[in-house]
Amino acid sequence: MLNRAYRQFATRICILANSRKADRVGAGLMSQLKAKSGDSLEIIGAGGELMQEQGLQPFYDTSIFHPKPFVPFRSVLIEENNWWIWTKYHPATRNYTKPMHDVLDLIKKNNIVEQIQQHKPSLVLTIDHDILSFKIHRQISDLYKVSAMSKPKQVHYGRFCNRYKPYQMDYLDHVLYTNPIEKSNWNFFKFPSTYIGQSSFEKAYRFLLERNGGDHLLTSDSVFVNRDHFYSETEQYIEAERSHFRKKFEIPENATVLFLAPGNEKGEISWSLPILNETANNFVKEYSKPYSNRLDSQPNDHFSVVIPVEKRVKKQIESKVKELNWACKVLTVEEDDVRSAQAGSDLAICYNGDIVTENLVNQLSTIVIQNMKKVEFYFMLSWNRFTNEANIIADGNLFPEIIEGQCHAEKLNELLTTWYENPAHKFWPLQGFEMYIHSFLPVKSKDMGMGTHHEYFSPDYLATQTLLELAQQTPYKDYSEDNLLLHDN
Repeated sequence: MLNRAYRQFATRICILANSRKADRVGAGLMSQLKAKSGDSLEIIGAGGELMQEQGLQPFYDTSIFHPKPFVPFRSVLIEENNWWIWTKYHPATRNYTKPMHDVLDLIKKNNIVEQIQQHKPSLVLTIDHDILSFKIHRQISDLYKVSAMSKPKQVHYGRFCNRYKPYQMDYLDHVLYTNPIEKSNWNFFKFPSTYIGQSSFEKAYRFLLERNGGDHLLTSDSVFVNRDHFYSETEQYIEAERSHFRKKFEIPENATVLFLAPGNEKGEISWSLPILNETANNFVKEYSKPYSNRLDSQPNDHFSVVIPVEKRVKKQIESKVKELNWACKVLTVEEDDVRSAQAGSDLAICYNGDIVTENLVNQLSTIVIQNMKKVEFYFMLSWNRFTNEANIIADGNLFPEIIEGQCHAEKLNELLTTWYENPAHKFWPLQGFEMYIHSFLPVKSKDMGMGTHHEYFSPDYLATQTLLELAQQTPYKDYSEDNLLLHDN
């Protein structure tokens, strides 16, 4: 019955992806929305390559956005009237604001807001880039105030919900957010919102269980997580996946595997891969024969490097890997083999992104690296303190973040050596994260009795369900079309 209602009301949804990550999120939502509502749903909007593969004809392309810009969220109110931080050439936020002004100019030049109105969407969803999204929503809201057309629900999909003010309800109906940072006091005002959590966490957890006999902890729209001993319970599934990965790629069970993720953008790869190569070579030469004279040195085939690749940057990574000299066996993996490799690896260095959260599920202690300009780095330390999502949620530098000029082979190798020689040290970050594991996903139901598991929504399911329910609330007919009451009377 509910699906029939969705097909009747949610006939058209507008999705505006305002970052490169938003393109991936938008593509996933498009797939889920189409599966839920059938062929009757039409999706318009803006996006990148992945959303276009889902059939979107974009108003503008997300490729102009910086992949990981600095965005303040702790000490500066995320509001449009903080004009000084959002100026076009502010040295700290330039990577964030310069594309924003370019898009706003394009929207004005091509009358994109008017085009959206002509399509009569039931819902307008913006993803990421809060300030740009707010400006677009304000323009849409203002346009409908002088129109007889039914105003669509206006929704924003972002990272945080701790800085919204009552006046923003003038142009926003709902917020979906992924980080559980909330106001210290919700007694006065809480913006209409839904916490959807970390999709990468749920997908990595679901992958482990589906592949290794944990189906009893899964449903189509939720997962069950041990409320007290998450890592103790998942260890059996990780060990099973670890054996599968090592057997498939002929890696000895007692070998040390380094998981090195150079990022998924061309600039990230060209900066990080030479550093990762030098780090891996120094590490292997320190502990393997014939390079090392240590009494505990291991044969060279007891060390391997695994590098995950995405389809769109596969050629660049593989060609760069061939150019560099490696002191041990190197594998490039993609798709399901990436998650399998996370379970099968011992130590990791990853460019900041969702892959770090996936490593957390697989008990893979990770060094987080990221290239920033010095001014961005200074403001990040002053305002945000951390740059990785997992560290932000835990409010601590549990997975060490090595940023900008600090990121060199000697520094990274020092951390790897500490973890390798003292295995207890690499598990300390995981112990710190365990008390925050239940913050990564939205709660569906809590077991308050003798049971051992809480149930959590799948973030993709909850986001899709919320969007369709909101779209259903938009009137089916425009006010001007509603039986022409003025003429009838």
